[in-house]
Amino acid sequence: MRTFLLTALATLLAPPALARDYSELFEEAVNNVSWQYPHNWAYTETRTGKDSSRVARFDPSRPEGERWNLLSIDGREPTATEIDEFLADKADYGGFMSGDNEDDKEDDVRTMVEPGSLQLLEESDSHWLLRFAPESDDEDEEFLEEMDGTVRIAKADGRLEYIDIRSDKPVKPAVGVKIREFVTRFEFKRATGDGPVVPVAFRFLIKGRAYLAIGFEEMQSVEFSDFVPLDLD
Repeated sequence: MRTFLLTALATLLAPPALARDYSELFEEAVNNVSWQYPHNWAYTETRTGKDSSRVARFDPSRPEGERWNLLSIDGREPTATEIDEFLADKADYGGFMSGDNEDDKEDDVRTMVEPGSLQLLEESDSHWLLRFAPESDDEDEEFLEEMDGTVRIAKADGRLEYIDIRSDKPVKPAVGVKIREFVTRFEFKRATGDGPVVPVAFRFLIKGRAYLAIGFEEMQSVEFSDFVPLDLD
């Protein structure tokens, strides 16, 4: 009995375990993301809106100016005009994986998270699921205070799996405006074997009503799939 009481007392008086600083875990996961696909990857890009969809294929083995191929518009074969418009858009913008500054994209993800707000929500053998407060400025502070932020990181390799900001309950960001649903989500994975961790999807959804009479809904997503490394030598 005496041994039991001493053990129990030692347990009660032991200093509490220090909470883990998950900001370093998140920072390392973001640093390991490659925001530009390797130059020899072929892949499929699918863009979806509320009432439209577009599927295209990028093949770096083809001559410059012919590497993008528009496969379908809204599930049908595209017209010649639509193909021309698509190729012009790709020439001007270059797509989601264009040669834009990689550091800027990393910073965009980091600024979604309020510094010091990461907390453990769930832990399993495969991942950490962290909760965070979305970063805000004076203009959108009240709106983002109603949002829930989560980030999931794989334990096996410290890979960032997704970062998500959403609200499934009504939010009133301004007088006369009610948002019923809001989602912003980035998804990542190691797309080819032991290749780099890359973005594979971005999703945005907003549904609401303004001044009781005007309903609005906007949905956009871009997904990348069917990655194939090519030998370009």
